[in-house]
Amino acid sequence: MNVYICRESDPVFDDPKTYRENIMRQGSYRGHTFGPPALLKCIDDRNIALSHPDPGKIIWAYVVKYVLTVSALEARMLHLKGAAVAYSGKAFLFLGRGGSGKTEIVKELRKNGAGLLANTHLLINGGLVSGIKSNMRVRENGGEVYVPIGQQRDLNAHDGWLPIGGVFWVNYRTDGKTVLEILPSSHAKANVQYFSEAIRNWELKEDIADYSMNPFEFAEMVNRADGLVDEFCESNDIYYAHLDIFSTGGLERLMSVMRQASGPAERESVPAG
Repeated sequence: MNVYICRESDPVFDDPKTYRENIMRQGSYRGHTFGPPALLKCIDDRNIALSHPDPGKIIWAYVVKYVLTVSALEARMLHLKGAAVAYSGKAFLFLGRGGSGKTEIVKELRKNGAGLLANTHLLINGGLVSGIKSNMRVRENGGEVYVPIGQQRDLNAHDGWLPIGGVFWVNYRTDGKTVLEILPSSHAKANVQYFSEAIRNWELKEDIADYSMNPFEFAEMVNRADGLVDEFCESNDIYYAHLDIFSTGGLERLMSVMRQASGPAERESVPAG
């Protein structure tokens, strides 16, 4: 994928056609992400042009999400919003609503021998997962700061594909108590679809519709994603992790489940093709 940073006057931006190209001119980048007006042109499925005072905002807020979602659909992979760590040769995924505590759990696990696999973007290929790292948002002194990718790599990171060892639907609590129980696949699916699956979570339905250009292709792409969510929820134990990660009991209970799922360390796997 090529991303071209252009001048505002570049004729490539003449005659905006898609929903996203038009809405960005009003300062709405994606869903609830707003800012100064931006110019966007999806030239074709491999080339995107944009103009903005801070192009990185559009790249992270929209382009990365769009490109990964479309690429995953074409490759018959599932693109999820979530975090993941590598531990004893397997990957452990942490999904949940915004602000549910995924980042805090990953930070604590990294202090206890786990490696960062991803903090936002996960690609699922059958029983394997690969993470795409991005700037990590963390809460500090009552506010939010972003940790650049380079700094994350200095703090025990892992690249490549790993077999899925376990999946946790996170709901952070602060009272020191811990609930870890397996969600029925139907309950897991409802949450994964609306809070983790890329098209719904990042409100990309208009973009997929513009990409496919007709209701038949749109339906095929969305049904494909739904089928992959079904497969993901039926193939993995998805735990409801309602815990205080900063309590000794919460961290130990979580890592105990991870150790049981890990077993002997396995060699890293890479999907065919």
